[in-house]
Amino acid sequence: MSNTTVTPDSFKAAMRHFPTGVTVVTSVREGQPRCVTVSSFASVSIDPPLVLICINREARSYLYISESRIFCVNILAGDQGQLARRFASKMRDNQFEGVAFETGQTGAAILSGCVAHLECEVAEEHHAGTHSIFIGRVVSCASRPGSPLGYYNGAFHDFGIRID
Repeated sequence: MSNTTVTPDSFKAAMRHFPTGVTVVTSVREGQPRCVTVSSFASVSIDPPLVLICINREARSYLYISESRIFCVNILAGDQGQLARRFASKMRDNQFEGVAFETGQTGAAILSGCVAHLECEVAEEHHAGTHSIFIGRVVSCASRPGSPLGYYNGAFHDFGIRID
C-alpha cells in the first residue's frame, strides 16, 4: 500500500471497504417527525445501555435530535434498501408519506419491518469535525428474527448469509 495524502475522496474510498449495518434514525421536534439514514452507529455500554450515532451538524435531522434530546435507531431489514435510499436523500418535506410506522415511547417514529429498534434519550453530545456524536441512553428496545441490511463498497447487501 502506498502512503499518500489523505483527501476526502481517498478517505471515502478506504471506508467503502468496511462493511456496516444500515439504520434510519428518527426524531421529533414540535410534533414533526424527521429521519435520516445512518451507518455510523455502535453500542457503547450494556450497563447502562448506551449507543452512539454520528450526525452531520448541517443535516436537518441534527437540529431535531439536538433540540428534542431523543432519537430512535431503526435497524433496517435486508429488504429495506428502498427506505435507506429514501431517507439518505435530501427530501425536505413529507418524509413519512406512505411509510408505515408507529410512535414510540419517546415520541420518535419506529419504522415497520425493521429487525430491531432502540429508543434513546441523549445522554451526551460531542462535536468532532463536521459531525456530532450523540450518546443515547436506551429507554426502550425490541427485535425480531430477520436478516439485517448492510452497506459495503457503495452498495446495499443482505447481511443475513452465514458462513462458518
